[in-house]
Amino acid sequence: MFGALAGCAALRDAPRLAYQCPQGLGFEARLYEDMALLDGQRGHAVLERRPSQQADALIYGDATLTADFGLGVDQRLVRLSYAGIPEAVTCTRVAPAAGQPPAPVRAAPRPGPRNPPPYDPDAPVETNIRFGDGNVGPG
Repeated sequence: MFGALAGCAALRDAPRLAYQCPQGLGFEARLYEDMALLDGQRGHAVLERRPSQQADALIYGDATLTADFGLGVDQRLVRLSYAGIPEAVTCTRVAPAAGQPPAPVRAAPRPGPRNPPPYDPDAPVETNIRFGDGNVGPG
């Protein structure tokens, strides 16, 4: 039973898309409706989705990087535009292992994982302690 629940949770998460870039660099991306998570040899990046003229465009970015996914005839390319580098870097999606179907390049139909808000020591705490003139116990 728990295995089936874990399988459902895995299906709802965005698939990992592997990309190979020039100079032997590579990264994995997970695309969500509001953000993209990139994990590579040089670290981790969280990019917010950018508004676009086309509803199906997959453009994500922050102050230092803009990533445009799903380019090319087979949607196998991504263009990375860095703020400090004048030329964009184009990376190609890595083909899946033999016999595995390629995951489509599209945003998962849910928001990306967010960190919980920081702890507020002044927030009210709900308890079962009662104050006042009411009945406080048996008898």
